[in-house]
Amino acid sequence: MSFKWRFYGREAELGALLRRLRRRQWSFGAIRGRRRIGKTALVQQALATLETDSGSPKKALYVQLPEGGPAYAVRRFRSAVQLAGLGVHLRRLPEFSDLLGMASAIGELCRNGVVVALDEFQRCLSGPLLPLPSLLQEEVDRLRDDHQASGSLILLGSVQSEMEALLQDRNAPLYGRTNFDLDLEPWTLKTIFEVCEEHGAHDPSRCLTLLTLFGGVPKYWQEFSSLEGIDDISDWDSWAAAVCSELFLVRDAPLRREGEFLLAGELRQRHLNVLEAVASLTSGTSADIGQALPEVTSIGDSLRILVKSLRLLEKQLPVFAPTRSNKARYTVSDPFLCAWLGAIQPCCDAARFAPVAEVARSLLPMLQTLEGFAFERVMRQATEEASRAGAKDFPLSGMVRGYWNRPRTHSKPVEIDLVAWNDTTRRVRFGSCKRSAFKHGSKARETFRSHVKRFLRTRAGRRFRNWSQEFALFAPEFPKELRATLEGRGWVCRDLKDFRSMLVDSSNGNLGSIEASAKIASAR
Repeated sequence: MSFKWRFYGREAELGALLRRLRRRQWSFGAIRGRRRIGKTALVQQALATLETDSGSPKKALYVQLPEGGPAYAVRRFRSAVQLAGLGVHLRRLPEFSDLLGMASAIGELCRNGVVVALDEFQRCLSGPLLPLPSLLQEEVDRLRDDHQASGSLILLGSVQSEMEALLQDRNAPLYGRTNFDLDLEPWTLKTIFEVCEEHGAHDPSRCLTLLTLFGGVPKYWQEFSSLEGIDDISDWDSWAAAVCSELFLVRDAPLRREGEFLLAGELRQRHLNVLEAVASLTSGTSADIGQALPEVTSIGDSLRILVKSLRLLEKQLPVFAPTRSNKARYTVSDPFLCAWLGAIQPCCDAARFAPVAEVARSLLPMLQTLEGFAFERVMRQATEEASRAGAKDFPLSGMVRGYWNRPRTHSKPVEIDLVAWNDTTRRVRFGSCKRSAFKHGSKARETFRSHVKRFLRTRAGRRFRNWSQEFALFAPEFPKELRATLEGRGWVCRDLKDFRSMLVDSSNGNLGSIEASAKIASAR
């Protein structure tokens, strides 16, 4: 039985935003995050909460800027003001029909304690709405000096590279004027487990498939929740083929062009060129990328934005000699983008000419391969979240991060899926991840131990030689008999059900919420 879609997770982010907006002083900020991450949903939830606060509720106004010209934008703004019953605050202003009047109205609303949220603000970067940021600059400067003003202005946008140009470019009218920024990250696993439980994907194999396709992007999970009859399909092959068909492959699929929108809409051309170069290389240094794109300048700036602002790439330092920053490698980190480039996009192209059912079946082996890589990422994330939650499984002091390059002192490679440690207890956990529990056979376990032995002989690993050592096996689900056999031989077994219990089940005592503390950063 599927539940009605609701506002999931984001408790910490919502709390941080409400604390800022409830203050009786002027504030101006931006909500950051990649496409579909839930910026609009968060702001709408905050505005609805403000209007129902007991004691001293605040009025709120949400307006999505249209693609049309100034006259259309002004009409939409005036209509929103009237529907919200806020016209009383604008009585001292003359009737307005242009962007200057709209900016003045925004300032007047904020002076009267109203929280104004402007969505799709990236449309002001060029075109007919280009003058609006300059007009807002004057109002923002006045509000900053008005100690009686108690409202707020929040800017949101679905194209983060353009929002960065509007707010972070030194030549932009609003540069340096925000006094708070809220950075939205993908959902935590705790939230994802809750969504899976409520929307028919509590089976570990299905949960992993959706994690591989969607990561922690709320909009994609919401699209999945709207599929009818999916949770009635018993076997994984038929279920996965149906999910991919309904979400990506059929002509009117809601996510059929999502990858194209993410790549072409979210990114400036030079950022897109760099990302596509990294995807084609699978993994590459800045020198490798520069060689692939000799015509592109400022590759370093593009990499910084793709890694820090958009989180579409991951920067990995070598495990051995990690101070060699010139050896850093970049790889596509966004789960949806990995799935899109690795399997979905070519199948969407094929589905234009071939039967959808046939294409969906051909997609499954590629999806299973992607799940193997995704599972390693999920287990590292789960280990971190369980530690932050206070679970008694393995309290963390640190984890090995980066890519496994060959140590100078060894002729054989070293590669371990997870190396985590606790400094206080001098305990280290070495982990091996497999998409199927039965792949943790005797030969695989022997190979795993040999990699650990080589690691302990390196400079990076020698500190753990005399520590208490754990050997952990990770899989989506361990059958009861296999778990008993492996644990009887001294192996630690962890699967998605274990982590769901650690993160979600409140009956485990001291777990509590593991939502990351939201940080509203003061703008420079």
